[in-house]
Amino acid sequence: MIFDGLVLKRVVNGLQNIVGQQLRQVYQKGKSEFFFKFSRSGLNVSLDPSTPYISFGEKDESSSLETPFSIYLRRHLNGLFLESITQEKTDRIVRLILEGGNAFGMREIYQLVIELMGPGSNMIVLDGKGTVTHAFREMITEKRTLARGVRYVPPEPRGKDLSSLSDGEIRSSMLVSGEKLPKAIWSTFSGISKRTSHNITGYLGLEEVAPDELEDEKLDELCTFLGKIASDFNSSILYTCLNEGEMEISPIPLDFKGDCKAMQASMVINEALVHFGVDKEIDRRRRSIVGKLLKAIARQEKLIEKLERELQEVNDYDRYRYYGELLVANLYRLKDRTPSIELEDWESGERIRIDLDDRLTPSENAQLFFKYYDKSRRKEIQVTRRLKELNGEREYLEQLEEMVSLSENLVELDSFKDELRQAGIIRAESVEKKRKRTPPSGPRIFERHEFKYLVGKNNTQNDEITKAASKEDFWFHARGIPGAHVILKKAGKDVPEKAIRFGAALAGRYSKGRFSGKVEVVYTTAGNIIKPKGAKPGMVVYRKAKTILVDLSTELEEGL
Repeated sequence: MIFDGLVLKRVVNGLQNIVGQQLRQVYQKGKSEFFFKFSRSGLNVSLDPSTPYISFGEKDESSSLETPFSIYLRRHLNGLFLESITQEKTDRIVRLILEGGNAFGMREIYQLVIELMGPGSNMIVLDGKGTVTHAFREMITEKRTLARGVRYVPPEPRGKDLSSLSDGEIRSSMLVSGEKLPKAIWSTFSGISKRTSHNITGYLGLEEVAPDELEDEKLDELCTFLGKIASDFNSSILYTCLNEGEMEISPIPLDFKGDCKAMQASMVINEALVHFGVDKEIDRRRRSIVGKLLKAIARQEKLIEKLERELQEVNDYDRYRYYGELLVANLYRLKDRTPSIELEDWESGERIRIDLDDRLTPSENAQLFFKYYDKSRRKEIQVTRRLKELNGEREYLEQLEEMVSLSENLVELDSFKDELRQAGIIRAESVEKKRKRTPPSGPRIFERHEFKYLVGKNNTQNDEITKAASKEDFWFHARGIPGAHVILKKAGKDVPEKAIRFGAALAGRYSKGRFSGKVEVVYTTAGNIIKPKGAKPGMVVYRKAKTILVDLSTELEEGL
């Protein structure tokens, strides 16, 4: 998503409605995402290097990350009133002035500077004199210092500020450049991205030639156009279009590229975020959690393999008892200490050789074999029990990994925190320990064929909907693979086959087999579902189940 100075100008113009409102709360939603809750509006700010932006936001329901910076923002800015929100010339810098009385009744002024500059994106708090009091990312370089107690100096702009130039000055600046359009535009003036430069030349129908090669009339048209879009302080309109499946936003119309829509700037930004997926943010968090789960699963598998090898080593321990019994039966004729002995095998009638410890008597060797037998038997019991536990934990982690992968938004993703802590995937005590609890969200609900279907969003919810189901309701789950529990609410009605098949299709859709086309699904009534004592969330056993094969490409054609 292109977020250059010209785009930002229109976004800031659209944010003027927030001026005069009181800042009620500040939430840090992720590593570099913030939500500012004002009395009647919300403001989203992302300092993510790949997607920096600022836009209107709805009331945020996700939990808040506790960091020294977010705590500082809340402690010093909450309760202040937004006096102004402005852009630094045509650069990608936004300045918020906040004023209000402190606990002692004294007037305080703070400036919140937001720099939306890709990898250099930052947020800096200044006092009324312009001195840095805190920064999201402190830095000390040859060119610039951002640290507490230092006077704030904005980054040196690239190119000239269009908004301060006349058409004639824009023209003379362009003629100095020997580059071809559109490079001459973005390299000469600040606040214009390469993409916007290409869109300007495309919109005006200009050839990609050097400025001094343009006809005077065309050059005048270009300079007038540049001056107009830079000085249009009242416009809060941005343009968007889909070009070859990619959504593009621009401060100028994009009709020459296809179907173009003009919208309020923040609406365009929010629509673009949905298209590109700040969903990038949920993707990033989801990938991070899934990566940790996969590492945990790999560790479990490695331990399981080790224990299985140990089990193989002790699986023939009965021979120790047999050797001991043979020795005891022949003690009357075994007198000397010896490294080995041959005795008749009771079962085969053949003579077998038994290696002994020649430091011990035959009787002591017999006791040693019995000791080996008892030790190996106990080890087999312990290893077998531990293997059962590890396989159950691995199965649970695989189920948890699949449910996390199915999360569709940040609220759903946040609902896994307790499970992840209990599973040891994230630390119980960390900077997140004071986060507000995420309000519980209900299961996914579908209504089809006059029946209601509930689909669990996480393992705890799988347990809840299954436990709350009537004994006559139907329960569905993908066979042998991780996935969501699905409940078909019978409500006293006869359930036709098409309703059963849709429930099975939902179970297939919200399972690890969702990309395989066809999925086997087991189903039974909820009364046949048993939650074993001590079982982890979402783990159940069932009886009297039937199996149905669903083709997800056709069973769900009515749409989810």
